[in-house]
Amino acid sequence: MIDDATRAEIRRLVLGEGFAVGTVARRLGVHHSVISRAVRESDRARRVRAPSVLEPYKAYIVERLEKYPHLTATRLLLELRERGYRHGIAVVKRFIAAVRGSRSKKAYLRIETTPGEQAQVDWGSFGFMRVGSATRPLSCFAMVLSWSRALYLDFSLDQKIETFCAMHRRAFEFFGGVPQKILYDNLKTVVLHHVGATVQFNPTFLGFAGRYLFEPTAAPPYYPQAKGRVEGSIRYIRHSFFYGHSFASLDEVRAAAARWRDEIANARMHAATRERPAERLIMERPRMRALPGHAPPVDLVVPAIVSKEASVRLDTNSYSVPPSYVGRSVLVRADEQSVRVVEGGAEIARHARCWDRRRVIEDPAHREALIARRTGAQGPRRRDSFASLAPECRAYLQEVARRRIQLDNEVGKLARLVERYGQSDVVEGTRRALINRTFGAHYVRACIDQARFARGLGEPPEPVVTGHHAADSLVVEPHDLETYDALFETPENSRAETPASPEADAAEPGGVAAADGPDEFEDG
Repeated sequence: MIDDATRAEIRRLVLGEGFAVGTVARRLGVHHSVISRAVRESDRARRVRAPSVLEPYKAYIVERLEKYPHLTATRLLLELRERGYRHGIAVVKRFIAAVRGSRSKKAYLRIETTPGEQAQVDWGSFGFMRVGSATRPLSCFAMVLSWSRALYLDFSLDQKIETFCAMHRRAFEFFGGVPQKILYDNLKTVVLHHVGATVQFNPTFLGFAGRYLFEPTAAPPYYPQAKGRVEGSIRYIRHSFFYGHSFASLDEVRAAAARWRDEIANARMHAATRERPAERLIMERPRMRALPGHAPPVDLVVPAIVSKEASVRLDTNSYSVPPSYVGRSVLVRADEQSVRVVEGGAEIARHARCWDRRRVIEDPAHREALIARRTGAQGPRRRDSFASLAPECRAYLQEVARRRIQLDNEVGKLARLVERYGQSDVVEGTRRALINRTFGAHYVRACIDQARFARGLGEPPEPVVTGHHAADSLVVEPHDLETYDALFETPENSRAETPASPEADAAEPGGVAAADGPDEFEDG
């Protein structure tokens, strides 16, 4: 584009003075097509652009955006409709983008802290993880020391306050001390309400902070820049460690994260400090508060009443207790590895924690005690126990139930096989029985013995009994394999090997019969 003065000069030189188009283009430093276009233009006044349909409302939009910067175009369109605007949203969006783009960018002041003064904490969401038949959210806990930039991270399957406190305890033990202050986002586990400068912290978390003697502080709402160190660490974890990898279990991702933390994250040359966080942590550790003599408990504690099935529920799973406690009030204490049931200060049951959903976790002693009380429940309990070993076992019982086999008797035999051989061998034997479509505990045992003998374990298996009368009554006598050599002998070989004497013929009349046999048949 050229201005009006240049356009007028072009028309004067070409039309008035008679200069060539190329000469004027070189003189003014423009392309020759610009000269030609300017010459062809008429002397009429340039068209005046029509005013925008949004012109009467621009001042209102600017005023609203200055007061409420996060208003959306859809919300502003509704407000403009009330004021008489009858056009589309596209022109509104373009004007909003122009207004926001014309604003000056915010300037931020880097805040430097002293050693041991502050740490920053946040959760990061890292998708989901399959645990059994359940899908649980995978979360990453990150704590960064503001001065040394030393990083601690850990993964969990929930963000409950008990897990949050347990992560803090591990981070303090990793750093070897406690910072004076810890900065948080407005997490519900830390902040219940945040109105202006008034912050109401979670009383449970305040009690935990009081045991470690650190001061929790809350960042302003919608202001992630206040805790930029931990925000940047979450992004660093996501792109440097997690992205592009797959993990089969929580233990696997936690072990990999610990190696990455020690070998890469804390050993790298940090871009801001130009030092290694692990080396700065050595200098910062003496300035931090000492760890308490006794770590405070961080277990999940849930009151419960023992059900009629002699179990308590936690996170949709059922955990067994001795049947003598049915109907009594107990406390369920759980951490990441175990679940304990406590009554009156005494532990009455302990189980490994299950992170699957809707599972029944039983102690065999509790089950036997319950069966002793209710003998009629022995059969169904055994069936459920065997069916829970593997999908093949459940399918096997379904096939047995369709046949003329006494189910409880069959389950009892299978249970004894489990006690004798173990679960894995019985599951494999059941799978083979399903493939061969032959059912019965005796056949399952034969399959197990064959498999164990093939692996060099145990004695040779007993003959397989199928249950079919004709097949089971068939007797096969062993045959001497040396008699097969006679099939390859010829009369010439026999005469060559055996002396032709009367004594030999008399001693072995069968040899004469074998030699003369064909002639007798010809004469007959």
